[in-house]
Amino acid sequence: KPSPPLFERPPLCLVAFALLLSTAVALLCTVFRDALAVVLRQPSGEAAALLLLKLVSIPVVSVAFTYTHIWLALWMTFKPVSFVGCLRIPRTNVGLGWQGIIPFKAVPFALKACDNLIPSLISPQECVGRVEGAGLVREKAAEFDQLAADAVDAAVAVAAPRLWGRSPRAAKQAVLEMARVATPQIVEAVLLDLRRESLVDSTLFDIRGLVIDILTNDPKLAVDTMIEMGRPELQFIRNSGALMGGAFGLVQLAIWAAWPQRAVAIFTMPVFGAVVSALTNWLALLIIFRPLHPHRICGVTVQGIFLRRQAAVARIYARIIASKVLTSERLTHIISRGRGGERLRELTRLRTMEATEVPSGADLGKPGTEAWSWWLVLFARTLGLAPRGTAAADAAVAELTPPPTPASSVCGDDEDGGGSGGGESGGGGYSSSGGGATAQLWDQARAAASEVVVERIPALLEESVEYVERCMDLSETLADRIAALPPDVFENMLHSCFQEDEWMLITLGGVLGFLIGLAQAFALGA
Repeated sequence: KPSPPLFERPPLCLVAFALLLSTAVALLCTVFRDALAVVLRQPSGEAAALLLLKLVSIPVVSVAFTYTHIWLALWMTFKPVSFVGCLRIPRTNVGLGWQGIIPFKAVPFALKACDNLIPSLISPQECVGRVEGAGLVREKAAEFDQLAADAVDAAVAVAAPRLWGRSPRAAKQAVLEMARVATPQIVEAVLLDLRRESLVDSTLFDIRGLVIDILTNDPKLAVDTMIEMGRPELQFIRNSGALMGGAFGLVQLAIWAAWPQRAVAIFTMPVFGAVVSALTNWLALLIIFRPLHPHRICGVTVQGIFLRRQAAVARIYARIIASKVLTSERLTHIISRGRGGERLRELTRLRTMEATEVPSGADLGKPGTEAWSWWLVLFARTLGLAPRGTAAADAAVAELTPPPTPASSVCGDDEDGGGSGGGESGGGGYSSSGGGATAQLWDQARAAASEVVVERIPALLEESVEYVERCMDLSETLADRIAALPPDVFENMLHSCFQEDEWMLITLGGVLGFLIGLAQAFALGA
């Protein structure tokens, strides 16, 4: 919604008062003008009516003008979004034109928002830490199952495609199941690593840079945020301008009635108009944020009208930040792309290789007499991501019942084994009797599987936007934390970005008040 308009439908009581006042003035100027001449000590009824209209016009003009110039001050705080005019001094808001204070201060506003949001209200490591690997896998169960199958297929394509094709179905299912079981463990380990590293390196996930870029490149977002948060206060300030104008108008009326001389009126009315206009603008801006803390005065609690609504404002601000700035789409993009994305891939590769590693000395069967068992356990315990001795691996081995195959018929196949599988190597895993061909093939297969996982995990994370949004729950989190801020911190978060330019609005009100007062003095024939 736009900023509060200049004119809105007035309340019924105000309409009734205006009608009664207008009727009373009309009756005094027509039906009772002779009696009015006696009261005002005028020579005729026409002169008395004219004098009454002049007197009434003073507070009326004051009400209308104060209402209008306070609205103008509010409007100029937010609009226009871009500078309108010419001869602008570079990097300033001075020239023959104007740009709203908030859009002109888009960069300081963004920096201030970052200083208060990150890391005191929300931190990159907290964002990453709220995403659970197991939950992410459950959310995208079908996609992660397919990922596990594709990883096994990639490993098989490198290591032993023909042998895998001749393996029993039960053995293949056991290997795939082991890969599915290990997938959430890998994802959880990677996210935990990212959270730990983000504590050390704050630039790994550049949430601060994201917020600054968005608010700087879209100043209208900052404007809309401030207007939506402070709409009731803006309306109150605009309407209170009429009350303040009426009060000062009555004082001005008394001065003019006491000293109607032309020289006095020409001096007092412009000066009074300038002072009153500048003062009302200053008061209007002041009562938004002062006093900071609630005070009891004559049984009434007094506090800045904006701060009085801190809890409600916090929810509006948090909703805007969560829905338009730190959206789940942008957060998942930060995690999966850029510096964070590069580290995500590195850690995924590392954790996948660790999960597929079989310790040196593990029993892989006896290649040459039980080739089927040897290859199945190799796939199950390394490519299938299953640790040694798990029930799934043991069941898979137990279900294998093919006859023994000579070593040369399986392990001698260049495509399927690269050499006959021999015993254990001293500390680097398993090697063939020919000098480590099996170990090399094994590592190549693991690497092929890990690359599939590395390429797919970032994309799956970006596709899990709804799950990430539920996990982070930024709107509620930020709302609760902003509402709990001390009033001075809360005030500084929103007020400081335009406080230094308030003098422009106050000065503008004074200048306009001086001109209106001068015109009014001449119009009244002072």
